[in-house]
Amino acid sequence: MREQAGLRNMRVLVVGGRPSGVQVLRAVLALAGVGSVSAEPDSARAIELLRHEAFNAVFCDDRCEPVSGVAFPLAARRTPGILNPMVPIFLLCSAARRRQVEQARDTGVTDVLARPVSAAIIIRKLHLAVARPRPFIAAADFFGPDRRGAKYMSFAGQERRKHAARKVKVALAAKTEVDPAPV
Repeated sequence: MREQAGLRNMRVLVVGGRPSGVQVLRAVLALAGVGSVSAEPDSARAIELLRHEAFNAVFCDDRCEPVSGVAFPLAARRTPGILNPMVPIFLLCSAARRRQVEQARDTGVTDVLARPVSAAIIIRKLHLAVARPRPFIAAADFFGPDRRGAKYMSFAGQERRKHAARKVKVALAAKTEVDPAPV
């Protein structure tokens, strides 16, 4: 219930070319309690919207036109005049292969969601991105959330990699004295 209260004041932009997918995502976000969901089928127009309106999150289809799904986050992060270049961007993929996920991560995507995706996962990922955003990295060739992900808490169980010191016997070759040969 608290999650829904936190999502009530959010503005989310959905960028995609498939009307049925956009409708389903809008319905999921509305049921989750998101206050305002805007949909834009044209990714170039979506970049303009990001320059003039502030959004709390962006969901982008991997096949949106004219700026493709993987190039869209790069444009959303680096285009001059974007109001919030650190907005969480989620990429929805039909078939998320490792290479595509790594490429999306390297262009600044916050998270990749592979279809079919459940409403619970969409809501959980959105809530995590807003409640605990990852730190942003600004480098010459990368601008986006830290690609290393969450910092894990210290391990609570028995440490398996830490070995107790043990005695080891090393066999040394017996040193023999050799008489120098007479010359």
